[in-house]
Amino acid sequence: MRFLPKLELKFRRWKKLKKSPLLRKLDIICESARKRTFQQTPDADYVKRLQTEYGENSGKELSYKRREQFMYNGSFHEAVGAILLTAQWFAMMPVRGVTAKHPSSLSFSWRNVRTCCCLLFIVSMLINLSLTIYKVLNGSITFNNVRPLIFKSCICLVCGTALNLARKWPELMMHWDEIEQDLPQYRTQREKQRMAHSIKMVMFVGMMLSFAEHLLSMISAINYASYCNKTDDPIRNFFLLTNDEIFYIFDYSTPLALWGKLQNVYSTFIWNYMDILVMIVSIGLASKFRQLNDNLLKFKGMHMAPSYWSERRVQYRNICTLCGNMDNAISLITMVSFSNNLYFICVQLLRSLNTMPSVAHSVYFYFSLIYLIGRTLAVSLYAASVHDESRLSLRYLRCVPKDSWCPEVKRFAEEISSDMVALSGMKFFHLTRKLVLSVAGTIVTYELVLIQFHEDQDLWDCDQSSYS
Repeated sequence: MRFLPKLELKFRRWKKLKKSPLLRKLDIICESARKRTFQQTPDADYVKRLQTEYGENSGKELSYKRREQFMYNGSFHEAVGAILLTAQWFAMMPVRGVTAKHPSSLSFSWRNVRTCCCLLFIVSMLINLSLTIYKVLNGSITFNNVRPLIFKSCICLVCGTALNLARKWPELMMHWDEIEQDLPQYRTQREKQRMAHSIKMVMFVGMMLSFAEHLLSMISAINYASYCNKTDDPIRNFFLLTNDEIFYIFDYSTPLALWGKLQNVYSTFIWNYMDILVMIVSIGLASKFRQLNDNLLKFKGMHMAPSYWSERRVQYRNICTLCGNMDNAISLITMVSFSNNLYFICVQLLRSLNTMPSVAHSVYFYFSLIYLIGRTLAVSLYAASVHDESRLSLRYLRCVPKDSWCPEVKRFAEEISSDMVALSGMKFFHLTRKLVLSVAGTIVTYELVLIQFHEDQDLWDCDQSSYS
């Protein structure tokens, strides 16, 4: 009911504005007389009522502080704070101070509870991976049956890389903040919140689609478990199906079933988060180039002093250095992301040749395939935007008037033309728009080879290693 006094206050102000100017002046004179009278004989209750009614200093300070909480400073550290905090709930990026206003509050410690939880999950995942390896080696090794092995190996690798990234994160964010302070500053609040809004939308849409995919996979598994009813308990059938690598060795137990399901939920989040991490870093780097390009656009075609071009060239070089440092930090995650997506797209396209056993299975399968292709395309385009924005500065340099052309402009243009500024996958490939066509061509080539050896399988076969 806290909103009632504020509503009453607004209603009174509206009634005052409805009065004529003469009546409002008379009310002001009468009220000032009442205040002078009570100042001479102060009444604590009336003073408190006046403060509530007219909203004096304490209320103004409170509203100002609340307003400050929704203000952005335009920094990358502030934009990714909530994203990293969400990742810590799933045993990733155990860095303290991610929601602080300044990156100087960031710290990493091996004795931190978050780090211990991350290490515990990695150990648990390695045990699960060992059980999967044992099951695959004792069965038939096919292109389809090694999917769980590839999936869990990627999760373990990403978790280890993310832990190493968390150790370097405070230093990287301090370097990022220094470069941001040197760039031309944002002038409006909309410009400051643009990067944060893009990052949060990518995270929200990615997680919602991931949640929908996981929910459809559970529905498909429940439908499959009801068909392959090994026992009379449907819940037990579900866990026996989804955690087959655990109960291939051990007897069924509820703690092991819950452990396997928890591992599956965490692995699904990490599998999607590694793509989201590449996208948000790409958005951050591209926004810094865009911040510089907006300033160049403002003075496009104008006569500028050589010192202006020298300053912009140094800022451009600093962003390129930052891009190289971030690429060294996440290049292994980028490599795993693209190779993992490439493999699973090939597997899903190959399995699309089979006849789907049920409607639930078909809905899950095609939703998963479309989501996987869309996610791979989104990672490629967001990462390619770093290269596109870095080259955009050259367009403005070509509009420099002949009278203002100087060695600094020439040097700036040569650096943009000769440097390859882009994220990469362990330096094996650079993430540009040309990569999208290369990946598409690779998928088609692999698919044509796999179709030659493909045999139609019965997806209702309860003895197969995987139900999906």
